[in-house]
Amino acid sequence: MHKVYSSIKKAWASFLVLSLLLPLLAGLWPGQVYGASNNEGSITLTADNEFTLYLNGKVIGTGNDWSRAYTFPLQIQTGKNVIAIQAKDLGSYAGLLADLSYMDENIVTDFNWKVSERYAGGWEQSNFDDSSWSRATDFGRYGTSPWNQITGMPEETSARWIWAGSSNYNSPVTEGYFRISFNVTEDGLAVSNPVQSSGQFEQVDYQLKPTLPMPPSISQKLPVVNPVFETAEEQGSFVLTSQEAAQLGNSLVSGQIFLDQSSARAIKVTNLTSNSGGTLVDYTTPGVEEVFDYYDIPEQEVSLEEQNIVMPDPDMVLDAQDLLQFDASSSLEQSSQQEMNQEAPSNDDAVMQLDEIIRTAGTDDFANCRKSGNEFVCDFKKVLVNQQNSNGNKVYVEAGGKLTLITPKVTGKYGFWGNYDLKFTAGEKANIYIKGDAKFKKEVKVPIFGFNISAGSLGAVSVGVFLVIGVDGSVTFEFQVDQGYTVTAGVKGKTRVFIPIKIQPYSSVDKYLTVTHKIEGQITAWAGAKAEVGLTIVGKKILEVSVFAGIEGTGKWTSSTDVPSAMSLTIDALIKGEGAVFNKSFKLFELRWNLVKLEKNPSTNPGTGTNLARNATITVDSTFSGYSAAKINDGDRNTTLGENYSWANDRNSPLPQYVVVDMRTANSINRIDLYTSQGYPIADYDLQYWNGVTWVNLVQVTGNQDLMRSHTFTAVNTTKVRVVARKGPSHQPGYVRINELEIYGNPNLARTASITADSTFSGYSLSKINDGDRSTALGGASSWANGANTPLPQSVALDLGQSKQVSKIDLYTTQGYVLADYDLEYWNGSTWVSLVKVTSNKDTYRTHSFSPVNTSKIRVVCRKGPSHQAGYVRINELEIY
Repeated sequence: MHKVYSSIKKAWASFLVLSLLLPLLAGLWPGQVYGASNNEGSITLTADNEFTLYLNGKVIGTGNDWSRAYTFPLQIQTGKNVIAIQAKDLGSYAGLLADLSYMDENIVTDFNWKVSERYAGGWEQSNFDDSSWSRATDFGRYGTSPWNQITGMPEETSARWIWAGSSNYNSPVTEGYFRISFNVTEDGLAVSNPVQSSGQFEQVDYQLKPTLPMPPSISQKLPVVNPVFETAEEQGSFVLTSQEAAQLGNSLVSGQIFLDQSSARAIKVTNLTSNSGGTLVDYTTPGVEEVFDYYDIPEQEVSLEEQNIVMPDPDMVLDAQDLLQFDASSSLEQSSQQEMNQEAPSNDDAVMQLDEIIRTAGTDDFANCRKSGNEFVCDFKKVLVNQQNSNGNKVYVEAGGKLTLITPKVTGKYGFWGNYDLKFTAGEKANIYIKGDAKFKKEVKVPIFGFNISAGSLGAVSVGVFLVIGVDGSVTFEFQVDQGYTVTAGVKGKTRVFIPIKIQPYSSVDKYLTVTHKIEGQITAWAGAKAEVGLTIVGKKILEVSVFAGIEGTGKWTSSTDVPSAMSLTIDALIKGEGAVFNKSFKLFELRWNLVKLEKNPSTNPGTGTNLARNATITVDSTFSGYSAAKINDGDRNTTLGENYSWANDRNSPLPQYVVVDMRTANSINRIDLYTSQGYPIADYDLQYWNGVTWVNLVQVTGNQDLMRSHTFTAVNTTKVRVVARKGPSHQPGYVRINELEIYGNPNLARTASITADSTFSGYSLSKINDGDRSTALGGASSWANGANTPLPQSVALDLGQSKQVSKIDLYTTQGYVLADYDLEYWNGSTWVSLVKVTSNKDTYRTHSFSPVNTSKIRVVCRKGPSHQAGYVRINELEIY
């Protein structure tokens, strides 16, 4: 009987590649664990009755005693390798058993080996074509009768006894020729042609720990679950009558596991409460290690085929966690995005809970899905929310359109000892509209198809593909998207004893998109297809991987007496992969690119907002008569040719020409937009930033022909940006022109945060922490300090108002009075989690970068002040990015 650890290590490494330690160790474990200094492997094998072993055409060794295993060293080469074995039977039983080990990876005899009953010239050579050979027949795993234990064979091997033909006893094939091809790359070792299954795994082998069959008195009381779309672990309770409890006798105890193999469902009793009415049984889903001693899936591919498709429920599925918020005291027209993101008021009359929402079916409401050739088509129109309260305020949301999925496919490739490849491939065409008015946040999932891949009678891989429509906005909107794309996205890699040492997300996309819109207020909408893949064993979700591919659009409209009208529309294509292991979530990858960007700014005050160049000082090497450097940052994006719109260098001034934009204070920037003149674009130019000592390149462009170019890059902190204009258009290469330069950065999230502190010294103020002034001068005019004689630590918390992604915190303290010891922490929704711990600090300014986290609050725990005044702590400025 195999131990749990070793059996999971062998059997589930392929499936649990994202397992247990991935959220903590991805990116921390060395990526070159497999970069060994030699290429020597070994093979341990035996045959009933004798064998000759070849590696890449060369004889390695022989054996003629089936009761013991022989071990030979192997010189494995990078690229293709072929193991070939000639085996002979001299009696009534026949079999071949082998385990190849290389760099902590293994290939074992199983049904992936090719076999022939007839000799063919060159059969042992690596270039021999064995495509016409049959797969070997599997006659049981190591330890099976009649061979039982073999001296010298690894005790925990997953090797199988294989042979040619359909029988290995009485009249077996007397001589067999076996081959297995495998490749060795930086990713490790992998079988060249694993078995491909359609809809279920082949030859899954498992061994159970002691469990009890689930009696009907229990199984009939459990809630019905959807085997395809169900994602939550089971827990709950049910009542057994006194007679039913008595029939179970001593087996009804806390900790007992009941298993129904036919439905792959198991429960573990956690508590029993008896009274005159019967016995209340509390239960949960047991852990996999509580059910299995051994579970093995040989290397193979499993993919979706058309016969696996399940027609969806015609009704849309509202996400049950959504909450529609509504403030009855203010009109819908005056609702702001800030109000929408506040917590729901406690007054029950002021909040419409999800279960109060009325989904009113119109006369032409419908959802119709059908299969047409290789396409799966859904037409739909649904009133999602239609409610009006006593004040006359209305909430109405309608969605509709058409979605076509083209040959959707989910493929999982699983290899022995940790090679894996999970892939989602689909094509999509969608014409979707969303319209309505109100204040709301809602996501709707329409199941398109789903299926289960069997992994033995106790486990399954569930796959669902959904149309996802989401809206988040206020006031009145119409949003229509005509889009299409084909996408292949997934993740592959390998593990070593549960620890992921290499993860490689990948994707490729072809796309088109057009958008029409009408927005008054603000609306964010998203639409696309989502594939969800999950491994479930005895009712417990072990692994989940999802890939969303679609579009996300945000539109804003503002107008009031004091603010001129402005509109912006941004449409991004988005592909993201997410996963969860034992319900612990993590992000695999996210790819985003802009498809549509529309901005309409008021002519009286253009270019405001986050454009950091608007208030900057511009210096240039030279200026052509009548032109002006002031045009570079006047907020006018017009690309018309002429002195009214642009700057140009002076006549006969040598190139390159330098344009310096001085923002005067340091800012974190990650995007620069450059507008030039129609017919006269800058062909060659560099964008640079000042690092305090020298100019550093951000972007180098050659052969440009566009009038507007947007350049994004990893965020940098700087006070100055420089354009090095090297060449003008081909018909006038000595002249360069700039109509507008815009600089954008990551906003300092602390500027709008609300701040609380344990105490404040008289004359000092909390507002100094986020007033935007980075001065490190001593005194209440520049900083916050804790109250007199208040004990340390002192905590300062910044509430961002809603969850934001944070990856950097900059801390400014007071000259001569620095914070010596402090912690930076974030709120995960239930507790404070450490980001950075600093001791013995001597710097007035410290920047702290870390892996991105999503949080609504940041806290500084001030533990010690300077050595000469250890009981007092000061903060002059805190910036969050």
